[in-house]
Amino acid sequence: MDLATLRTLSQLLAAHRRLEDTLGATSLLPTIRTQLDLVTTLVAEAGSALRPQVVDLAAQWAQFGGWLYAASDRRRLAGRWYGTALEWGTEAGNADMIATVLSMRGHLAWSEWRAGPLIALSVAAVRQPASPGVRAIATQQQARGHALVGEADPVIDLLDRAVDLSEAASLAPDREPPWIYFHSAAYLAMQRGLAYRLIGRNAEAIECLRLGLTGLPEESAGAAWTGPYLLRLAAALADTGEVGEAFDVYERVATLGRATRTVGLVDQAEAAVCALSARRERTR
Repeated sequence: MDLATLRTLSQLLAAHRRLEDTLGATSLLPTIRTQLDLVTTLVAEAGSALRPQVVDLAAQWAQFGGWLYAASDRRRLAGRWYGTALEWGTEAGNADMIATVLSMRGHLAWSEWRAGPLIALSVAAVRQPASPGVRAIATQQQARGHALVGEADPVIDLLDRAVDLSEAASLAPDREPPWIYFHSAAYLAMQRGLAYRLIGRNAEAIECLRLGLTGLPEESAGAAWTGPYLLRLAAALADTGEVGEAFDVYERVATLGRATRTVGLVDQAEAAVCALSARRERTR
């Protein structure tokens, strides 16, 4: 183990992050399991000289593994690897990683629509002395937690605060950790769209979701993680009477799910199409 090996492992992790955007989480899991075994062994064997760097990089691998398991709807394993990332990130003294993992554990609560831990974990992430970009992600997530329980006023305030943090991040990009490469103004617009959808502001939700989705860089536009935003866009379109366009968006989600082997997206899109078709038949 030397610095050259650590650089190689860091470059490999960056490449895998971008591969996941194209191939989806499920396709990468077999390879990532091997890498997680490797970094676990490296942490166990790391001596004092390089241990801080080894543990810091291992925390990044563990966080990525947790995300892949979460995206594959394997929440128990996601929680386990987030816990490991939190332990290693704390040992390394990496405030960005600590805040990120707290936020990602909040994201697990979001996937189960549990507003309490979603809000609390997001607040805990924002309290960390992390980069503005990391805190922006946690802040908008906190906003969605309040949106889940219908609290519109804090939603708008928190979303505006997230924009301020995002702008601060753009002024010092070298301060931001590599694992939030996807963060952008377009990403925040999509998050605002989700929150507006939850508090019943469908027209604004559609506007923000469209703005965010069309503003994504080319390498992210076909990522599996964009699927939930497309689903919310389609649902908002259907509720505002734009049924034809809603069907088109659901088909886009199904195509995306098949391309990235994200079965959950395909199932959700097909179920939504069936429900929307039945609703349209009842109103004829």
